Amino acid sequence: MKRNYPKNRKPNKESTTYKLLQKYTERELYDLWVIFNGMYKTSEYLSKQMGFWVTPWAVRYLSYKYKWVREVTNQDLPIYKGLLSGCTPQGHYKHIIFV
Repeated sequence: MKRNYPKNRKPNKESTTYKLLQKYTERELYDLWVIFNGMYKTSEYLSKQMGFWVTPWAVRYLSYKYKWVREVTNQDLPIYKGLLSGCTPQGHYKHIIFV
């Protein structure tokens, strides 16, 4: 579904993603996303740092917007076990490279 937004649309200065991008660079947010293994722990950390609640879906939006990809090497994770057993399709995790 294509949105019909004007090209000169102004950013919403009250949005969480705008505030995150004002404080951190896109690269810093990516590094936090990789260090904390995804959106949930990253949002907890950013909530403490920013002083307001950062939802996991704000971090997820950033990961989709900037096409972030991270490697998973820990074979004890439930995602990895699900892939190895065949219960979880790999197409659901386009943002993860399983090593």
